[in-house]
Amino acid sequence: MKRIVINMLFVVLTVSCFAQKKYYVKPDGIPGINGISWAWASNDLQAVVDKASSGDIVYVAVGTYSGGFVMKEGVTVLGGYTANASNPTERYNLLETDDPAKQSILDGGGTQRVLTQYAPFSVPTTWEGFVIQNGNPSVTFQTGSVIYSKEGVNKIVGVLYKYNAESGEGMMIGSEEIRKQWGSYEQELTELPIAATAEDAKNDLSGLSNSEKIVSTLDTHSIDFSQEDYPSNGNYAAYWCDTITTGGYSDWHLPSAGELQEVYDANILSIMKSVGKDVFNGYWTSSQVGNTLAWAYYFGKGHFHPALKYVQHTVAAVHPFVFSGSPDGIYVAGGGVFLGLNGILENCIVKNNTSTYRGGGVYVGGGGQLINCIVEGNEAPEGKEIYYEWPVGIDPVLTGNNAVRVYPNPVKAGEKISVDWNSTGTVNYQLLDVSGSVVKRGTLQAEENELTAPAQKGIYILLLQSENKNYKSKIIIQ
Repeated sequence: MKRIVINMLFVVLTVSCFAQKKYYVKPDGIPGINGISWAWASNDLQAVVDKASSGDIVYVAVGTYSGGFVMKEGVTVLGGYTANASNPTERYNLLETDDPAKQSILDGGGTQRVLTQYAPFSVPTTWEGFVIQNGNPSVTFQTGSVIYSKEGVNKIVGVLYKYNAESGEGMMIGSEEIRKQWGSYEQELTELPIAATAEDAKNDLSGLSNSEKIVSTLDTHSIDFSQEDYPSNGNYAAYWCDTITTGGYSDWHLPSAGELQEVYDANILSIMKSVGKDVFNGYWTSSQVGNTLAWAYYFGKGHFHPALKYVQHTVAAVHPFVFSGSPDGIYVAGGGVFLGLNGILENCIVKNNTSTYRGGGVYVGGGGQLINCIVEGNEAPEGKEIYYEWPVGIDPVLTGNNAVRVYPNPVKAGEKISVDWNSTGTVNYQLLDVSGSVVKRGTLQAEENELTAPAQKGIYILLLQSENKNYKSKIIIQ
């Protein structure tokens, strides 16, 4: 059985504990509550993660939790706890036990990826102490599905808020957003209907038609009150939506008030937040009240509010989605775990997961981290249990008594790489290519500190481990 052990040194960035909250989850917890203690623990892990805020910690008791889970930026999730109310921090060490009764198990049931980070994080975010198993990201599009670029890159372009499985047609709200004026303050738009009341706005589903009429009438002649001397240009909401080509899709439009009500009614706010959308601000709609006011939508409370057209609100476009063929590529990368920038998986066992693309166990996007994880028994093309998307974060060189020197670097293919390692005894090493495949592994003795560089040119990751030290370095083979 193939086993890959990832040991990396990671400098923990301390998150301020000001107003930090602690949440508790156990399999036999109470449905529908926040989980404020082990005695009042919740049984819904994802609901608690969604409820938590950046800096909060979620403690998870031993047991099995089924379903696909989504990481939330800044929320630390820790497994392996005994749920002992008299000793709340009592916990098993996952990497020292094979007993399922002492493990917190996240199980994908063979039908979905187990743990997903949809968008890059600006705050390091850790899930630690879990067995992650039986993931298989076979994709069926539905309301809430995340849509990736059709240009062959991994960029998220939107979230489906409507989808008909029979026709394969739906609508998505774009992940890209900006703050702009509505435009045309005190300028009459005779072609654009008036939505005089909130009920009129709610019934307006003509976002595409509205946007076309706004852009056709104003073109680049809307007064921009955000700049000095109030120039006339195309810096307004509908024009921005009309000109973007996010993810290779053109013909985006500013949604009407009724269309944003559909987004809210789809109950996808947690997914929208997970892809980086700020749903707490007002969003412009293409529905106007009159010459000076247009309708803004507030997802926090699910209601409309008239706003002056020269005020800057958030702008997000919508676009039709048509599915053809079978979802592949990045949709099914990472059978067990999908990580991106600042997503961290630590002290976990990832096993028995399957993927048809990039990483049977784990897909590590640029800036993601695996720390002290065991990845074994996962299936993927070319046997790659872990796939590293370049660039991979490289830890700084250790100094002082922990100093390590790896030289020459760059090194010519097939030549010797010297390792000065301030340690006695043996040192285990692994050399990985950028796809995550182990191309060389072995041990170095204190008196034998050389290994042979691969014959194939490229960029590699060298991992070194002894009893008390870990080291990671980028190696360039010329």
